[in-house]
Amino acid sequence: MLVANEEASLRMKIVPLNNYVHSVHHEGRTYIVYLKNKTCTCKRFQMDEIPCLHAWTVIKKKHFDVGPHCSDMYKPSNLLNTYNIPITPLHDQNKWNVPEYIKDDIVRPPKHKKLPRRPSKKYRDKAYSELSWKKSKNFVVLVDLRGTIGIHIGMNRVLFS
Repeated sequence: MLVANEEASLRMKIVPLNNYVHSVHHEGRTYIVYLKNKTCTCKRFQMDEIPCLHAWTVIKKKHFDVGPHCSDMYKPSNLLNTYNIPITPLHDQNKWNVPEYIKDDIVRPPKHKKLPRRPSKKYRDKAYSELSWKKSKNFVVLVDLRGTIGIHIGMNRVLFS
């Protein structure tokens, strides 16, 4: 992220308003960067707690140190402190102290009904010769990709849709 900010910062124009407030012109828009409060009008500086594209441009052009403008969360010392706490692994499962009423309890998956849904399209890629005929009491329906092709009613009448 910081490498991409470095490349894009070369194309921006900075107008200093005072020592900590700067106006940055980027792609036809103007952003106000206030380094003392770690804010920018694009709101990325506040959300990520790491210099946004506009703040990065000001920091690099004014030759400020990046460290005070980044959150402690992104610093290597914080990462090392995260893993300072020793983690003790669990013993073998046979050595665990588990009460009998928990050992005897059988856990089964929850009972649930299958939710209703739209039927699958069985006839999606079938040729005309492979199509099936749905039979009813008084008529037969030919089913195709587009829906119903024809309905055969009685002995010799065929209706097409």
